[in-house]
Amino acid sequence: MSREDSASGPPDDPVAELEYRQRTLQEVSDIISGTDQSFNEQIDALLEVVREAIGTDYATFSYVEGDSYVFEAVDVPTDVNLHAGKIVPLDELPNCKHVVETEQTLVLRDVEEEAPELADPTWGIACYIGSPVFAGNEVYGTFCFYGMESRAEEFSDWDKTLVELVSNRVNSQLAQREREQTLRDAKLQMEAAVEAGAVGTWEWRIPEDRFIAGPSFAETFGVDPKAASEGVSLNQFVSSIHKDDRDRVQRRIDEAIESGEVYEEEYRVWNENDELRWVLARGHVEYDDDGNPQTFPGALIDITDRKHAEQQLESLNSRLKKSNKRLEQFAYAASHDLQEPLRMVSSYLRLLENRYGDTLDEDAHEFLDFAVNGADRMRNMIDELLAYSRVESHGSRFRPVNLNDVLADVQTDLQRQIAEKTAEITVENLPQVEGDANQFRQLFRNLLENSLEYSGDEPPRIHVSADQDGNGVVIAVQDEGIGIEPDAQERIFEEFERLHSREEHTGTGIGLALCQRIVERHDGEIWVESEPGEGSTFFVSFPISPI
Repeated sequence: MSREDSASGPPDDPVAELEYRQRTLQEVSDIISGTDQSFNEQIDALLEVVREAIGTDYATFSYVEGDSYVFEAVDVPTDVNLHAGKIVPLDELPNCKHVVETEQTLVLRDVEEEAPELADPTWGIACYIGSPVFAGNEVYGTFCFYGMESRAEEFSDWDKTLVELVSNRVNSQLAQREREQTLRDAKLQMEAAVEAGAVGTWEWRIPEDRFIAGPSFAETFGVDPKAASEGVSLNQFVSSIHKDDRDRVQRRIDEAIESGEVYEEEYRVWNENDELRWVLARGHVEYDDDGNPQTFPGALIDITDRKHAEQQLESLNSRLKKSNKRLEQFAYAASHDLQEPLRMVSSYLRLLENRYGDTLDEDAHEFLDFAVNGADRMRNMIDELLAYSRVESHGSRFRPVNLNDVLADVQTDLQRQIAEKTAEITVENLPQVEGDANQFRQLFRNLLENSLEYSGDEPPRIHVSADQDGNGVVIAVQDEGIGIEPDAQERIFEEFERLHSREEHTGTGIGLALCQRIVERHDGEIWVESEPGEGSTFFVSFPISPI
């Protein structure tokens, strides 16, 4: 049959059309049930049969890989440069992208008229019918049939049903292919485990309940090696498993037999010397042609040393948490105990200046100012140290936070500094992210204060923007200040790191370290890009809010 004939679709006569559809369904059934063709050969045959049946010039079976669309099989005119293996951006095919994203069949007699937003300038697809193909619960790709001219008549319900029927069949084929690949991977893992020094392998012959294993495997379970080499009941091995793990292991074995999924479990077992060992068991179930479980091969690895190391690490982590808690309590107590005498020093210094100011000379007034400023700096440093020490333990629960509101609050708090420096701060529309609103306010206050402080001789110009994609959001705080030398751009996030003297710029050297700690608590990153004399841009990335 020529392509000109094949694109004409079924005959107009109702009886002939019914017979034609029956023949088409029989062809599809023969292809699907045939065992003499590979999966790819079946796909090629199905594309041709369905394309001829519904009357289109083009038929493709493709899968999605990231943002790309890979043609796995095609049935197109011979003069068209489209072949299996070709990769194009998914955005280039808005019809197919729509099917992938909605997970629904799409039917369009005239793309330009019915869905102009799906018209593509590159391919020029004018009519389209496509259905999603799944591998498990995820969209694998699409089955698509289309032409470069709109159709005079609508695609029929039968056309749509036929395409969905074939797609559903491919779903099951892909699931079978994935399962076979999983079993192949499991076998490779078992072979690698044996090469890496596994205790040994086993094979359980399920209908006979004969569990066959080598000597080292048997000794690990306290089973007679000679009996194990000939085969014993599974229960003889299961009975050696620690009683607290036994039911879980038996349940997982039953689930693996029922589902066909790869079996993997960690548990404790008593060996021949009555020692408790940790083991990792991996295996899979093999079935006969009727789907009955026959054999359950697998491999066993002794992971006792690894488990002991994990337990030691867990113990160290527990002690570290307790130590951090004590340090935090100390920091809070030290903060409280130090703040009070500092306040008293500042008060008495001011009292001294107010009472005896007229009798003090210029040097004395300068000394008093130095003392008061020193006490104030110490108090600010204590406050920031306390905030730094309590980021993890005293943060609020994460909730959706509108960053526009956060920046508005921060600008209100910094109103005096902004006015004093005649600063101009512009903020683009910012997204919503999951996090601690109070810590976000602290973060952006520190970043804006930093830009205001290091603005140079000109009035500060600060711009806050956001760049968002499917993975998260990056906030940029850009200024036109004095900039940062390249070799200092990582050091500025360390505690007590100062690039300038106190005479040049105020600050405790903790602000950016606190910013980094807050960002890390939110699973984000912070970094700076800067040129001396050209300004700096601080970037903060966050995972995007799921709502």
